[in-house]
Amino acid sequence: MPTDYEDAYGYRLGAYISSQRTAYQAGALEESWIADLEALGMTWDEHEAAWQGHMATAEAYHAEQGHLAIPAQEPGGQFLVDQRALARKGPLAPDREARLAALDPDWNLPHGPDWHRKYHVLRRHIQAGNHPSTLARDTVIPGVKAGSWLHRQFTAWHQLDPGQRDLLTRLDLTPDRILIYRQDGTGAAATPRRRTLAQTAHILSLFLERWGRTPGAREWIEVDGERVMIGPWLAKARTKLNAGQLPSKHAKLLSETLGGHGIIPADQP
Repeated sequence: MPTDYEDAYGYRLGAYISSQRTAYQAGALEESWIADLEALGMTWDEHEAAWQGHMATAEAYHAEQGHLAIPAQEPGGQFLVDQRALARKGPLAPDREARLAALDPDWNLPHGPDWHRKYHVLRRHIQAGNHPSTLARDTVIPGVKAGSWLHRQFTAWHQLDPGQRDLLTRLDLTPDRILIYRQDGTGAAATPRRRTLAQTAHILSLFLERWGRTPGAREWIEVDGERVMIGPWLAKARTKLNAGQLPSKHAKLLSETLGGHGIIPADQP
């Protein structure tokens, strides 16, 4: 409890607790009072009490935000900066380090504070019910350019630490599961999924089954949260087929997939 803490009635409870510690250290506190305070979990050592108070602040932040990447200027932030420094140098008490790790395994921010903050912004956004497929490159979540940040993660996917990829994968945020789109609809993913013709033909069959027609040149279908531009793909396949550039087995597969739908005329939008 901070020394300047006051309860709802204006009672300076923090100052009272501090005075009881002073009296205890001076041997001026009655045994019955000592027993009563210890029954409430009183910490007599001032340094330990200060640590416990900062830890309580960190626990409250974690309960609300789900992480410990507290900015240094916010309550509990500098405390955690100091604990991470102690952990790197070795003098952090094992029981204290264990308590921090139990609260959050990534309490020491192995990927940097900024990375963890932006990751948890996206985590809360998705856990609030927003599907990953709704993310655009220019998506901004309460002041954070989360869309452009995620695009950078996809661009450098193979250079990321395995721990970073694991955290993103837990949210189903991987280059092969989601494409980041700008508002103009143009794809901006660095490493879109590469499919075989058979796999894309199967997606085409899903479109045919759903709509009962072939897709237009600019139409798409969402599969597993990913927007697949099936219309442009079919247009290219048709051009190759007409030019005799498709292997016979691919031409046969495309014809079988289309079935009675035929192939859309070249002049149809």
